[in-house]
Amino acid sequence: MERFSFGVLAAALLTLWLEQLPPLRPLVLVCLLVLVVAPLLSAGLRRYHACLCGALAYLLCLSWQLQQHQQISTQVVAEHTTEVCGRVVSLPRQFVENSRFVLQFSDDCAEKPQVAAGRLLEVRWYAEAGQTLPMVKAGQHWRLPVKFKAVRGLANPGSPWREANALVDGIVAVATVQTAATAVLLADTSSLRQQLADHFAACCQHYAAYPLWLALTIGDRPFSDELWLGVQHAGMAHLLSISGMHIALLFGLCLLTKPLWAWLGLPEPWRSLALWTFALSVAWSYAALAGFAIPTLRAVLTLSLLVLLRLCWRRVSLWQLSWLLTALLLLIWPFWLFSFSFWLSALALALLALLEWQQPLRSGFWPLCRRFASFQLGFSLLLLPVSLLLFQGVAPFALWLNLLLLPLMTLLGIPILLLLFGWLCLTGAVPAFAWHSLDLLYWPLLQALQWAALADGWWSLPALPWYGALLLLPPVLLGWFCRGRWQWAALPLLLSILALMFNAGEPLSAGGAAAEKPSAPLYFHLLDVGQGSSAVLQQGEHAILFDLGPAYGAVSATRQVVLPFLRYLGIRELDYVVVSHDDSDHSGNWPLLRSRYPKAVLVSDIRRLAPRFDCLDLPSTWRGVRLHAFRAGPYQPEPGNEDSCAVLIDTGRYRLLLPGDLGRHEMTVAKAISRQFAGIDVLVLGHHGSKTASSLAFLMALQPRLALASSGYQNQFGHPAADTQARLSLRQIPLLNTADSGAVQLHLSAKSLQYQQYRPRRFARWLEK
Repeated sequence: MERFSFGVLAAALLTLWLEQLPPLRPLVLVCLLVLVVAPLLSAGLRRYHACLCGALAYLLCLSWQLQQHQQISTQVVAEHTTEVCGRVVSLPRQFVENSRFVLQFSDDCAEKPQVAAGRLLEVRWYAEAGQTLPMVKAGQHWRLPVKFKAVRGLANPGSPWREANALVDGIVAVATVQTAATAVLLADTSSLRQQLADHFAACCQHYAAYPLWLALTIGDRPFSDELWLGVQHAGMAHLLSISGMHIALLFGLCLLTKPLWAWLGLPEPWRSLALWTFALSVAWSYAALAGFAIPTLRAVLTLSLLVLLRLCWRRVSLWQLSWLLTALLLLIWPFWLFSFSFWLSALALALLALLEWQQPLRSGFWPLCRRFASFQLGFSLLLLPVSLLLFQGVAPFALWLNLLLLPLMTLLGIPILLLLFGWLCLTGAVPAFAWHSLDLLYWPLLQALQWAALADGWWSLPALPWYGALLLLPPVLLGWFCRGRWQWAALPLLLSILALMFNAGEPLSAGGAAAEKPSAPLYFHLLDVGQGSSAVLQQGEHAILFDLGPAYGAVSATRQVVLPFLRYLGIRELDYVVVSHDDSDHSGNWPLLRSRYPKAVLVSDIRRLAPRFDCLDLPSTWRGVRLHAFRAGPYQPEPGNEDSCAVLIDTGRYRLLLPGDLGRHEMTVAKAISRQFAGIDVLVLGHHGSKTASSLAFLMALQPRLALASSGYQNQFGHPAADTQARLSLRQIPLLNTADSGAVQLHLSAKSLQYQQYRPRRFARWLEK
């Protein structure tokens, strides 16, 4: 079975680099052929035969489930606009302007059979003018008039992979409620999870630690932006999401009730059976309360298999169990290949098996404490390279914050919280002093998260020195293969290396301030923000941001795309922010950006944003790059599309023009540029490629060699317009559209104009087909 499991894991990782999956029917024929020739193979070849069978089994499961998913998704989206009936299966995210939840298709609409009964649909419900959204709760049955759309996420470095996450969650399409007037609530019944969440909120939501408690009990994380940032910088995401560690902890607490079962007078075989059954039941209930998230499901299946083997008097090593269970889960749910949490939990179990082999269990209290400390140090060290691999960065504070706070939360905070929550579920009331005491216990964790949110606590892979990953290896190996005092010597060594990397990332000038190397390459990034615009001019850790992306109610590209992208690039100093005009798809969320980059200087004509400089007062040079600002007309305190602030970037080798949403008045800017320059190299199409912008005369005057368009996938405006694309084709100007290419990066320090598209560079290209 180990060889078979190895084949499954090898095939799963191999599919990440495939351009296209093998067709289903030929794959079935190959599997049958392999099974037929198995008896004819020699003993030596049968070793490889098991690996081959595992690989083919995974490819077969993946291809079959992907085909089923795509067929159902295509059928659902083909209906475009229709009525759907279903049950709300997730805890809704309720805001003033909109509500988001997951709906499970059902056949409650007798007159219209559901195409995908039992499948999941992501629903977005926006409030109409002057109306209030109904309070949606998990467990309710609704009939909703919706408009379907295929799952299509934005493609930017540092942002989630929407298409892959939809496969993991089983989402077949995205639906937008068309009108609340014809929406019908078929059954107003709340699920048990929703009832517990409401009851918990009624008694505890006024406590400061309530968001953390909710994450550790219900599995819902209504964190503020600042708290999320603190969780990321502190490396505490694994602690504040219900995972295998929490399931195992609760399972262990239940095993401590063994004397109670002896007191009940049960004979020994039945006593052990009752104890294991009780512990497993509580673990499964906790996983159900968390919505059967992937780490919890994997944990309860592991515990169930361990209990079954123990009751059957079968012994199996933890290493064999980790291989077998990982392969089995991938065969049942092959899309878990794209789940970071699945691989983290699988790796945690494998590391636990290796630590078990390294340090056999000894009896006694102090050996147990040393074992716990060694486990904690080993996991903290090994999470650093894992974080580099999976999340393209490391949290330098995570090591010592985990060493300080994880034992406190594991031994006291989480057990007491679960006991109080169980008390609340059984009796309906818990004394206020108990919650107040628990709030004080969580105070150090809250303070650490608030401090981490304000600190520069994330080093992304592009911003790390090239030797950073190599320097992390010695302390990891020292902490892993050595024992005793030599193992703990890895901790000061690692802290010294992290300090060295931090100083290497911020060299100091003679005056003591952080100075950038003059040879740092220059890049221009056009972000994929959907139907909006945002671009970054970057040199090392410094950058200029042009527009903030769209912001509509709770949807903010500034929060969801721009800030994660700046964090991914390692931008510590945002020198200028240029907002072209007062339109929500460009102006974004300036207060949020200012809170993260308080030294950023705003350049805009929008009076309500209180800019430091108007458009035409944009500084003429930035780190050796010349900047030219243009305006088609006089100053307007609320500039519209035709009042956009156009910026020309001149590096000395290349010229780029960002015209904002200029359209009919674009020739005014083109003539001003033509008087100073012979032409430009790159044009970001005005107004997202609208037919009223980028006229033939405009293109002939500027003569760009490359055109970029920032538009949403299948947007309702049809941008970039067919007329605009025809004019570009006539002038033989290649076009890159963020809807198809994802984020586009231009290397402005290269001798020839080079660009990279992010979407085609992602893993598993067969997902894009």
